[in-house]
Amino acid sequence: MLRNFQIVCLIVVLAISSCLTEKHIKSTTQLEIIVMLKKTPCYGDCPIYNFQALNNGHATLIVGRITSEYFGLGLKEGEYEGKINSEDLKEIIELAEAIDYFSLKSKYDDEKIMDLPAAISSIEGHKVFNRFEGPNLDPLYSLIEQKMVKIQWHTKT
Repeated sequence: MLRNFQIVCLIVVLAISSCLTEKHIKSTTQLEIIVMLKKTPCYGDCPIYNFQALNNGHATLIVGRITSEYFGLGLKEGEYEGKINSEDLKEIIELAEAIDYFSLKSKYDDEKIMDLPAAISSIEGHKVFNRFEGPNLDPLYSLIEQKMVKIQWHTKT
């Protein structure tokens, strides 16, 4: 009888302690590049950079050449990181939807043509290489660049 009482008490104590124990559940959200814009070199003074924004707001910028007149940024060649506002990302995605970005082909190019910079963009996984006779995506590029300028960039460590 005493043994049964001890077993019941042990079960009650274990049940109560399991209810009081905190369970830490880690988020399993996969980090993905939501917005990317890369500008490639030309023979002139075209800006050269690679901008990426992840779904958690972390942004990176690799600068090859950015003229102050073009962006108003005083960034030298190198790698930078910062944080982009989720509303800014949403605005970029909404414009992409409005201009039917997600139905575009993945490549607009003629490899025989030289000295044309390419704009390589990716929005929510849909990538477009735009170098020759492609759609006019300047409004989208301009919006992305406007959002880039707003970010507080810090040298990547």
